[in-house]
Amino acid sequence: MVLKFEHAILALICWMTCLSPAVSQHLTEQDLILQPSELLTNNLTGDGNGVFINQLGNFNEVEVTQVQTETALLENLTRVLQSGNDNQAWIVQEGGGNELALIQYGEENLYKLLTQGTGNATVVVQNGIGNEIIQRLIQSHDNNIELVQEGNNNRIVQILDGVSGRNYAIRQVGDGLSVIIRQSSY
Repeated sequence: MVLKFEHAILALICWMTCLSPAVSQHLTEQDLILQPSELLTNNLTGDGNGVFINQLGNFNEVEVTQVQTETALLENLTRVLQSGNDNQAWIVQEGGGNELALIQYGEENLYKLLTQGTGNATVVVQNGIGNEIIQRLIQSHDNNIELVQEGNNNRIVQILDGVSGRNYAIRQVGDGLSVIIRQSSY
């Protein structure tokens, strides 16, 4: 199981590297571990921002909102690593070109995403028991999404409202797994 998860991490890093243009930042596992404190205390405006969050322990929460204008030249990048049980991550992305890499280790962790926009890239990896991914994409086009869960009794809910040009992959390994995909068009 550990070996498979290491392959998932390598795939995550390779996937994010391939999606990033030459001018953007590249994701490595070490980047997820780093946590510049100034990024956690300041509001960032404009384009080309990076947020790096590393939370260790139980019952942690993180909330990130990325708003990208249509005229933005550089992508916003969010990297979140949560290790522990009962952690929660809420992500909101509006606009295009936002990138998110999120890893949760532990049990009963929750990740929620609401996105609206074009050309966003999302990679989520959960390793543990009883974890949940809930994503809602509204009027989103040409997004790349990869969801990976390893462990038992994990659940994914993917809601697609008015979405076109979607490219997403879901991989679950374990017992008692659930995937629900709801799609509608306007």
